[in-house]
Amino acid sequence: MDFLLICFLSLLVLAIGKIDRQKIVTKYNVRREKLIDNATTPLQVGNGNFAFNVDNTGMQTILPFNTLSSWAWHNDTLPEDGESLSEYHGVAMMTHGKNISYDIPDPELPEVSQWLISNPNRINLGRIGLRYHGATLTASDITDGVQELNLWNGVIASTFQVAGKTVTVTTQGDFESDAVAFHIESGLIGSGDLEVELDFPYPPIHTTKYKYEVFVGVYDFPLNHSTSIVPSDSTDEAHIYHELQETKYFVNLRWPVENALGLSRIEPSNSSAITAHRYTLSTTSKFRHQSNAIDFTAHFSPDKGRAGLPSNVRERNSEGWHEYWNEGGFVDVTSSTNPKADELQRRIILSQYHVRINSAANGQSPQESGLMNNGWYGKFHMEMVVWHNAHWSTWGRQKYFDDIFPSLYESLLPSSLARAKAMGWNGARWPKMTETITGVSSPGGINGLLLWQQPHPMYMAELAYQASPTRITLERWDAVISASADYMASYAWKNESSGYFDLGPPSYGVTENTPPGETLNLAYEIAYWRYGLDVAQNWKRRLNQSIPEQWTTVAENLAPPPQLDGLYIVYEGLNSSWWEDTELNGDPRSLIMLQGILPDTPAVDPGIALKTADKIWEVWTDDNIRGWGRPVLAINSARIGNPERAIYHLTAYDYWVFDDAGFAVRGGDGGTPPPFMPGNAGFLYAVAYMVAGWNGSEGDTPGFPKDGTWTVRHEGLLKAL
Repeated sequence: MDFLLICFLSLLVLAIGKIDRQKIVTKYNVRREKLIDNATTPLQVGNGNFAFNVDNTGMQTILPFNTLSSWAWHNDTLPEDGESLSEYHGVAMMTHGKNISYDIPDPELPEVSQWLISNPNRINLGRIGLRYHGATLTASDITDGVQELNLWNGVIASTFQVAGKTVTVTTQGDFESDAVAFHIESGLIGSGDLEVELDFPYPPIHTTKYKYEVFVGVYDFPLNHSTSIVPSDSTDEAHIYHELQETKYFVNLRWPVENALGLSRIEPSNSSAITAHRYTLSTTSKFRHQSNAIDFTAHFSPDKGRAGLPSNVRERNSEGWHEYWNEGGFVDVTSSTNPKADELQRRIILSQYHVRINSAANGQSPQESGLMNNGWYGKFHMEMVVWHNAHWSTWGRQKYFDDIFPSLYESLLPSSLARAKAMGWNGARWPKMTETITGVSSPGGINGLLLWQQPHPMYMAELAYQASPTRITLERWDAVISASADYMASYAWKNESSGYFDLGPPSYGVTENTPPGETLNLAYEIAYWRYGLDVAQNWKRRLNQSIPEQWTTVAENLAPPPQLDGLYIVYEGLNSSWWEDTELNGDPRSLIMLQGILPDTPAVDPGIALKTADKIWEVWTDDNIRGWGRPVLAINSARIGNPERAIYHLTAYDYWVFDDAGFAVRGGDGGTPPPFMPGNAGFLYAVAYMVAGWNGSEGDTPGFPKDGTWTVRHEGLLKAL
């Protein structure tokens, strides 16, 4: 065959085989025609470090949704009842003959304990909405609303009627700064009846009742903070300065010079009214009758600066989204005849949009509710970093993974080394619920005793090395790996009676539902400890460095994961009746993880793990599975060679709810308002597992049934560990 003809046919095959990503992405644009309420997730624009959450107006007009950033934190006033932070030293618990203080609320210091749990807390940077006839526009003023999120371009277009006049609002974020750009058109602008309104709330004093804040901040304490207009020499910009005790930042406003705007304050300084920190942005009298549009950028920053023009923000925002959708992995199931394929595709596409906005911060893992609202005071959970972030690697978007790791661990390393030392162990004891400002492990009955965040650095490092197997990767992670392994080897206790090294008590495992004072040798944690220490040893081999003897001794002599009657059990000492104990069988996901998310390890017998998974299929009923339970069940089912069960879990739509915007709902008794970002991110991780496979898997799409109803095309994915 002619060489040129061969080349042509090869290119033709490539062209035919390439997925039309834009066509599939735009098919799942989100469209809303009804007014949302405070139980509905807002749509968002943002960049991973920053998000602006909108109601039906494309702004924050009728609902005070949040403007959140990875840098915007605040400390509440210290307790004033005589308690002092310096008095808190944790709570001592007997641990193998030693009194060790754990990060648990001290009943003798309730106010200090609560302050440490809730501080610092993430703040709402401000509300931007619309003002009509001199007052905030209300839901009753709006009719005929239609809103659409264009996923391919990252644009929210909102159209509605006010007093019979059409209002259109276009909202876009900025991938290069914490900014949002608006373009507002209406005949009400030229008449001066429609203006922009900016308002600034104050963080409440955080007691337990504020554990989940849908609307972050209140307007009840106007004298506790200050705002002011900062003079500018330019006619195309203005600045608002906001000071909340130690937290200080600017809103830098910018508009086209030919469409000038004016900024004014509604109340005088030091006003005690709830509108004390409210401002208006409107067309100046000179231009009012010449323009029916308001076009501006609002840039939130710790520094006063010159915001980008809205046209520039819009241009680079669309370019950024196009780059995002075209890079990395993609999965297409639109040619499938299975009736569940369309909803599966919707979830795949929308989850990718949501993680880009909520889960791509620099050096930080996202909080459970992303950058939408404050769950757990805005803090992230270190045991969840795999579920939140591992998908970046398997979806071929390693740069987002590398923006987070190992920087996250490096920032927490000094405080984690100090924590372990204070407790009498070597290495770094990673916190549970925390932030990168202080690195404090927020006190909690569970927080202080949880174990499974400790080997996560090894798991994440292996993902990094798989994507880039270089010496640079090895050296970058070495200090974190070494500190983790030093702690794990030090923490394990030599049981002279059995000859094994034990974990706990006291301890809490994945499901947080066992009695910590009795919980010895949790099956998953034991297996994960072995995996982590083995990875640490192999890391040193790759670097041609010596391996600490204690790492090897502990790894090879850890107590085996406990089992009974040929099945794994949650922790050592249970009898067979535990399978009927609703406290335990209502969520036995830790046993599923033994041959699920955990890579192969000598600690786990595949045959026993398979039998255990089959038993859990019988007892863990659909009505009890919530949160990230479905992704781990799907992963486990694929790994044990049961793709029918895997796709069942991934498409159990009656039980696993994703709302109209594609946000995962936690469900169950979690009590958290949506979104539940580990649901979206874990879902993506499970999809990659099932499509691209894992180390040791064979064939294409090993997690999908070969029943003829699934046609799965994919590109750019990496195998999981």
